[in-house]
Amino acid sequence: MELLRNNLELRGIKEGCGEGDCGACTVVIGEVRQGKVHYKSAAGCLYLAAKLEGKHLITIEGLSEKGKLHPIQEAILGAHATQCGFCTPGVSLSILALYLERESPTREEFRRYLEGNLCRCTGYVSLREVPEYLKDLSVCSKDIRPGYLTETEEKQLHFVQEDIFVDDGIYAYYSPVSEDNLLEFLHSHTELTEGNNFRYINGGSDVVVGIKKRKQHHRLLIDLSKISSLQDIIYNSSMKDVPENILVTNVLTMGGSVSLSRIIDFTKKIFPVFSEAVEKMCSEQVRSSATLAGNIVNASPVADTVPLLMAVDAKLTLGGPGGERRIPVIDFFHGYKKTKNKTEEWISSISIPLNEYDFIHFEKVSKRKEVDISAVNSAIALKVEQGTITKARIACGGVGATTLYMPKTSKFLEGKEMKEETFLKAFKVIVTEAAPIGDVRGSAEYRKAMMQNLLMKHYLAYKTRQEVDGYEA
Repeated sequence: MELLRNNLELRGIKEGCGEGDCGACTVVIGEVRQGKVHYKSAAGCLYLAAKLEGKHLITIEGLSEKGKLHPIQEAILGAHATQCGFCTPGVSLSILALYLERESPTREEFRRYLEGNLCRCTGYVSLREVPEYLKDLSVCSKDIRPGYLTETEEKQLHFVQEDIFVDDGIYAYYSPVSEDNLLEFLHSHTELTEGNNFRYINGGSDVVVGIKKRKQHHRLLIDLSKISSLQDIIYNSSMKDVPENILVTNVLTMGGSVSLSRIIDFTKKIFPVFSEAVEKMCSEQVRSSATLAGNIVNASPVADTVPLLMAVDAKLTLGGPGGERRIPVIDFFHGYKKTKNKTEEWISSISIPLNEYDFIHFEKVSKRKEVDISAVNSAIALKVEQGTITKARIACGGVGATTLYMPKTSKFLEGKEMKEETFLKAFKVIVTEAAPIGDVRGSAEYRKAMMQNLLMKHYLAYKTRQEVDGYEA
């Protein structure tokens, strides 16, 4: 954002919050992924200028051409969806990013892409009519694509992917295209990587907020987002040539640089509870760059993905100079904001077993339903056979220095009937497994009560699933 406004004098981008929450700084970024250019919205206030190397940046100044309004801008005017105009550039670019990625977006997708754009003039009702105005204008996805994108494709221009390293003597930035290149860099630049004076980033959203708001500068930032091997999503739903006595489970493996937006789309059908939890975490502008690995390694005690990962017993694969090693998510944390990865290790992938439980559920308590930090969150995974819980795992966040796996409560539930009385009795057990402290989001007693409430909500969700879907374990 500073590069655009101050150096290039492109001031259509605005700064509202400076933390990626308001959408006034939205830009559109094109990047190569698996041999194809994909476009996404991004929070300009959190996006490092160095990350633009090998990418295509679209600002509001590049939306209209030859002095004529772009169809999206015409639709916003037609729907009377702009008042003071401060948020309009960001809104326009969020809509552009949506239509560049989806030819015929649904209303739900439209809402999802705009949930990170705040309008203090309360123009949301009018904004929801923009897709209809685009239809009335007989606009197709081809018309929405700026002309220069078509010209670029016709000329068969390609984004060059190569290692980037810059060092001004105070701050340094390195972006490798392969893990081998990264290992070689770590070996040859020990003066930059010694101690805790460097950080790995992907989206870098939390790191950039720390730099801007808390002056938490680092001598070196190593950007993993261009490493192709960390962009893979693998779902082993079946395997060939497996001995009869070997049980093959469905395992979802996601690379450490896979964005939260891609995870939402990929897991909607095979792991819907995870998709729903991720979708409520932050805005599309942040999700498009932020990663699951970043949410894990940030080690926040209220990270919304971690309870679910603990509940299904997910495993992390860590890469580093010493080779790869695997560690369960439940063993990865050892204190507030502290993890068990070594300084030079990064999360290479996250593996999630998917068919070991009949019921997986997640709940959170926060002031807002979406795009808000949890006060307490909880996830449960159950296997139920003939009305009896045969396997249970539960984890809670916001009730300790780290997200906590609840072994006593999990053990208590196993072997008991799947009924309300069982969960009411578990109330006394679950509060003994945590020692929460009070803060601005809730007192210690409040958090204990929420642990019990969320435990009951898990049970009620199970009952609802039975009644509505006719589900039987």
